[in-house]
Amino acid sequence: MKTGLGGRIRYRTTTALTLAAALALPLVLSGCEDHSPVAAPTSTLPAEDPSDGSPSADPQPTIPAYETDLDLSPEETEAVEGALVAFEGYIATINRVFSSGGTDSGNPGKFARDGSLESLESEAESMRSKNQYMAGQYKAYDIQIESVDLRNSESSDNAVSILFCTRDSDWSVVDQGDPLPSVQPRGITMQHVVTNVDGQWKVANQYLRSKKCENA
Repeated sequence: MKTGLGGRIRYRTTTALTLAAALALPLVLSGCEDHSPVAAPTSTLPAEDPSDGSPSADPQPTIPAYETDLDLSPEETEAVEGALVAFEGYIATINRVFSSGGTDSGNPGKFARDGSLESLESEAESMRSKNQYMAGQYKAYDIQIESVDLRNSESSDNAVSILFCTRDSDWSVVDQGDPLPSVQPRGITMQHVVTNVDGQWKVANQYLRSKKCENA
């Protein structure tokens, strides 16, 4: 198995459940060693629109360590890098929006599109209406690159599938003011599908792959 950032073979990664099924959004990862993330080169990050700023700026996406059984070509490696940048940015957006109870929801489409963007916006609206928020923090562990589909360099069908683990004990949607409940940790396996449209990688959909995750 090949690994990125810290394994036998290193990739110069350049990045970026459904919280509804586990919160109506996505939140899980699967498989890799524990290595400190590396800041992503700014040249690979999506262009920022000053008019779309949010009250609280998200941290700059980092390059997480990952594993893959794929023999990646240079083009596929570049795609993985872009997808990981979007993945990291999306996780940061989830934490910002949900920890604020849906009130800090500026620029939700910076790293999300399609089903992921719809879930993000609908869950934020639900939290506001119910006076709830996400206690704790949504985290991704053990990231694996499952597949890379590059049909055409100009195609919006290009996609990267990312598997990861997450623990439901790390976060919980509760009433405003309530603390994070103490529960027995349970790992689940999530899948995020990241697509490229008009040169920008964004998380398009997420799926609960398994209610188990050995490494979480």
